[in-house]
Amino acid sequence: MVTELHAEDQPLAEELLSLLTAHANTGSFLAQTPQASILRQLESQSLCIGPYRVVRLLGKGGMGEVYEAVRTDEEPSNRVALKVVRLAAYSPELIRRFNLERRTLGRLDHPNIARLLDGGTTTEGMPYLAMEFVDGERIDDFCNHQRYSIEQRLKLFLTVCAAVQYAHGRLIVHRDLKPNNILVTPDGIPKLLDFGIAKLLVGEYETPATDVTRTRANIFTPEFASPEQAAGKEITTASDVYSLGVLLYVLLTGQRPYDVSGTNQQDISAAIQEQ
Repeated sequence: MVTELHAEDQPLAEELLSLLTAHANTGSFLAQTPQASILRQLESQSLCIGPYRVVRLLGKGGMGEVYEAVRTDEEPSNRVALKVVRLAAYSPELIRRFNLERRTLGRLDHPNIARLLDGGTTTEGMPYLAMEFVDGERIDDFCNHQRYSIEQRLKLFLTVCAAVQYAHGRLIVHRDLKPNNILVTPDGIPKLLDFGIAKLLVGEYETPATDVTRTRANIFTPEFASPEQAAGKEITTASDVYSLGVLLYVLLTGQRPYDVSGTNQQDISAAIQEQ
């Protein structure tokens, strides 16, 4: 291509070749950032964050990556779920939300809600949370693998409801209740995870100017979202109750109540509100 251009316009071809050469020699700008360095170390499982050593990747979400890690300054070493900001989503606003999650979790102390154990900031300024490590299956898979009866499924579901009610009593709405965020341990104890998009109903951290947790931000999982979330309206505890209803539908029938496979927000909103 450059050779053909050279025959038609030699100065332009030489300039293009110069730019291509400079690009090849420069490398990736993002790959040189401290955050990229941290991510590479995480992926190679060679990083210690605070007193924690990364063991393996557990999962990824819109806000960050979650790793299994062990605390190196304790005997015996305790496993934790270590949550760090995702590089691609790194921004001051995301850091604000991450710190909000830390404060939110710090207010919760319930046997069916994963506990916040620790939190801090790396030397590069990236915050992290150390959560109780939950070794379990998502609630729908657990019920199916254990061949739970309807009565057993309802009993497990009521335990989840009690945990959500506890959070609501502390003016916290989860806003993303779904099977992935409810793990059940081998002995049948459900644990509610991930208050990363939770909304504080009142308090010093919510103001009309900075309340990005309103659905205007469109932060939710469509398959389990309430109609008000899909429509971008104000969120209350009723939104969690609706999502619990969808979860119960899935636990009892093995399928979702409606199809939200549409690729655009309008189709998703219509499915949730009309189907």
